[in-house]
Amino acid sequence: VFYSTISVIYRRIVDDLLSCRRVVSDKYTDKRFATRAIWSGTQNIDGSATTPVFLTSTYQLTDERYQGWADGAQHTALYSRLSSINSEAVAAKVAALEGAEDGEAFASGMSAISTTLLALLSKDDHMVASADCYGGTYGFMTEDLPRFGIEVSMADMRDPSSYEAAIQDNTKILYVETLTNPVLKVCDLEAMAAIANKHGLIAIVDNTFATPWACNPISMGFDLVVHSGTKYLGGHSDLIAGIVVGRKDLIFEIFRKKVHLGGAADPHMCYLLERGMRTLHARMPIHAANAAELARRLEAHPMIERVNHTSLPSYADYEVAQRIMPAGSGMLSYVVMGGDEAALRYIRTLELIFEATSLGGVESLVECPFNTSHMFVPEEVRREAGVIPGFVRMSVGIEDIEDLWADIEQALVAANAFLESRA
Repeated sequence: VFYSTISVIYRRIVDDLLSCRRVVSDKYTDKRFATRAIWSGTQNIDGSATTPVFLTSTYQLTDERYQGWADGAQHTALYSRLSSINSEAVAAKVAALEGAEDGEAFASGMSAISTTLLALLSKDDHMVASADCYGGTYGFMTEDLPRFGIEVSMADMRDPSSYEAAIQDNTKILYVETLTNPVLKVCDLEAMAAIANKHGLIAIVDNTFATPWACNPISMGFDLVVHSGTKYLGGHSDLIAGIVVGRKDLIFEIFRKKVHLGGAADPHMCYLLERGMRTLHARMPIHAANAAELARRLEAHPMIERVNHTSLPSYADYEVAQRIMPAGSGMLSYVVMGGDEAALRYIRTLELIFEATSLGGVESLVECPFNTSHMFVPEEVRREAGVIPGFVRMSVGIEDIEDLWADIEQALVAANAFLESRA
């Protein structure tokens, strides 16, 4: 009797929950952000509170799975290089947080970006973007897309009219970032979406720095939203992931290209990503509050030439930021007096704040973009974007604010002593 009961339970799990399509309830769509962050997309298999990890490369074929294969294989548990129970859970959760129709998970943010652009652009097509973006994205658009006969024009992400002026007869895509990397310029998403709609173009935004907690571009008219799940969504610096959500028809085309390019999301990584997203609403207010307070104190410090943060009235994009992402950001950038040497001396004197690339983890990270994320971006392009000598980018964590400030103060004292020694 015992073994018969176990067999029935096992068969029910396999048949009901692994057989075919994404198992996602829509009963949370009318709930507030925190509730959706915890419950949307989660696969409560056999009563589990969280989605179990499915470390399997393939699934048993059934009539329903054969039908899913015939329909294009999207959202069908066939083979984990296409989709898995865990990748479906995280894609559904991000789609719910962004208010999107559909989504796909990827092995990295760059995989999500490159697959999206290759899925929607062909030879002789054109797109408009900005040099003031993530270095990897810039490299892909300027080095790889031209090899496929795809032209990219660079405009000013702060100036929607410059994007409109760059549109050609063969333009297909307008690409922006909500908060640019690393200068932290805020894009007027509403104006950009209006231009894309006016000209019948696909509007794509990288919302990584803002997160769905601070900004929902789809509600402003965007077709697709890209995230590096490595950053705030995961939140603990322990995974690499990418997500694209948006219009269902476009997501299907992106999925088909993902099948060809192979940038599938690992099930175990997806488990970690889903776990991280369940505390996004709890972490982000602390990130934003800490960053705002450090920005205020840094702005008053004699060793700091300039501070970029959405909370500062002196910030060039302050008014746009209050409209586009009023909740704020955990990202902060500033310029240390004395150029790159002084900035590096400052960074390498920090004792608590960690020098490393990436961002969005619970710990504070700091870097100079000239020798990390934007190392391969031409110097003149960096400077024109605002990455001038002494520029520092900081991902502010959720440590105690007084400990963070004490560390920054002592490191700025060391940087000042370095400058005085050279005088």
